[in-house]
Amino acid sequence: MTSSQRGSRLLNVLLVALFLGFAYANLARWLETGRPVGLGAVLLEGFTAFLFLARRSPLATSHRPLAWVAAALGAFTMLGARPVADPHAGPYALLEIVQLVGFGVVIVALGTLGRSFGIVAANRGVKTQGLYGLVRHPAYTGYLVSYLGYVAENPSSRNGILLVVATGAQIVRMSEEERMLRTDRAYREYLSRVSHRLVPFVY
Repeated sequence: MTSSQRGSRLLNVLLVALFLGFAYANLARWLETGRPVGLGAVLLEGFTAFLFLARRSPLATSHRPLAWVAAALGAFTMLGARPVADPHAGPYALLEIVQLVGFGVVIVALGTLGRSFGIVAANRGVKTQGLYGLVRHPAYTGYLVSYLGYVAENPSSRNGILLVVATGAQIVRMSEEERMLRTDRAYREYLSRVSHRLVPFVY
């Protein structure tokens, strides 16, 4: 087994361990409160972990340290979030709905990518259909919506700091991905058609 394969396996084990810790903490709070605390965020992270484990090898991957650090922080930071002792349901469990809406956006966006999904900036082929016709990084839009719902439901200094770190890392991650993909003519043409990253007509 090569060092690259060993590193990949170690990363997979770490991801699974982080996800299981996050899922267990939210499930325990669910059993205590009698309502599905963090349901949308847990489903989101589980889906992401599955795609990560099933991802295919890229055509090219960034070797920039910044890309790797941003990818790790953006992808894994919120797995350190935890439910609070008295989570806020919001009117009609609104905050759970927000999380599930974010999860739905991610499913649609990453469903378009399929096994082209990855963590570190890489060229796994240019996708332009579906939500990618509205913004360049719709999956990150879904993550942000779901994370905002989770932190609003479970407000704490820890969760707030993790959200800021994860969001900042995702912004850097987007820039690194675009830096990598700009070498592809198809992606440069895509940039000329879709000008916003996360929110149509805003950013």
